[in-house]
Amino acid sequence: MEIFNYNPFTGEFLSVGVAEDNPLEPDVPIVAGWATPVAPPAAGQRSVPVYRDQAGVAPQNWQEGAWSLVPDYRGTPLFRTADGSAFQLSGEYNGLGDLPPFLTDEPRPSPAHVWTVDEWVLDEALQAEQLAATARADRDALLAEADQLIAPLMDGFVLGELTEEDETRLRALSQYRKALRAVTNQAGFPRTIDWPVKPA
Repeated sequence: MEIFNYNPFTGEFLSVGVAEDNPLEPDVPIVAGWATPVAPPAAGQRSVPVYRDQAGVAPQNWQEGAWSLVPDYRGTPLFRTADGSAFQLSGEYNGLGDLPPFLTDEPRPSPAHVWTVDEWVLDEALQAEQLAATARADRDALLAEADQLIAPLMDGFVLGELTEEDETRLRALSQYRKALRAVTNQAGFPRTIDWPVKPA
């Protein structure tokens, strides 16, 4: 008689075996622990058969359990709903069974998306905050670059050593720097920014 072995920890179907002969009752073969004479259902595209009791535990004695199909996420990338970070299978969740509430197989579309009930939803306030932070960092980098270009010209201005061409360049860079400081006051900031063009 065929028997069907299952994993003692997860209940997952493992292999087909043969029951041992019973010298006391020849008509009743011996079914080893963590095996059953009941054939498992066919696995689905993303599901596997498991043998478990009503408490969800793989029983040593087959009479105490039954087969069921459960979702199999072991080959699927998973992500934490708290922050979208990648999740590695562990004791927290081994990939078999329904996904716990803290996991999803949907990657986070952007850092501005938050998990709500069962999907990622764009948080526009968070997105605006992140865009503003990025824009300010970009502006500060451009301001630092402008400061480096202006510094030697200012020395020449103070010492009265600027040529007419240097004065024109100093004026253009100063206007550029002033425009950079004003980008946060633009009506479309931070979603739409009209960046000033650096003088040649």
